Amino acid sequence: MTKDPFAVPDDEANPFAIQRPVAADAALNPYAPTSHVSETEGLESDVESYRRRYLNHEASIKSVGILYLIPGVLLLVFFVAMAGMAAVSLLVDGNGMQGMGLVEAALVVGLYGGLGAVQIYTGLGLRRFKIAARRLATVFSTIGLLMFPIGTLINGYILYLLQSQKGKVVFSESYQDAIRRTPHIKYQTSLIVKVLVVILIAVMTLGIVAMFLGT
Repeated sequence: MTKDPFAVPDDEANPFAIQRPVAADAALNPYAPTSHVSETEGLESDVESYRRRYLNHEASIKSVGILYLIPGVLLLVFFVAMAGMAAVSLLVDGNGMQGMGLVEAALVVGLYGGLGAVQIYTGLGLRRFKIAARRLATVFSTIGLLMFPIGTLINGYILYLLQSQKGKVVFSESYQDAIRRTPHIKYQTSLIVKVLVVILIAVMTLGIVAMFLGT
């Protein structure tokens, strides 16, 4: 039998064959491209999908940060006001404040200032997804569970946001990388959160005014 001079061996390797990515790579990268359109387009699409999956949870945690910032700022304002009152009282009659000695007045004023500073640090840290702020907020919310019933419900929800699986993802390095890659993705603060913030500001402002009028 005559051998066909134009036949191509079946086992000859194709030097121009496209190498497909190994499937295991997708398991290592939470937003690895799953299509073969183009490397850049596929990656960007999957990063956006990864972030949008947790965007509502991200927005809720940032809203909790606002709830820490507001009382923190008000406590610092109260701290400055009390420090001024203590200084005037010390100059006029030699007492620290309202009959308290210098040491007692300093402790009271320092307590408000320190608590306000910690609240502001926690609020800013939550909005930037810092692990230290998450731990502080967890401690505050655990204590807040004792304020039955409203405080129990609110702080229970905050603990869910921080300690649930979604919360752990939002604070993870991979999700922070996704945030940096998708600065164009924005979220809208819900009307309910806006109303709660306004109510919180009003209640705390009235409380501070009442304390000043009672002095």
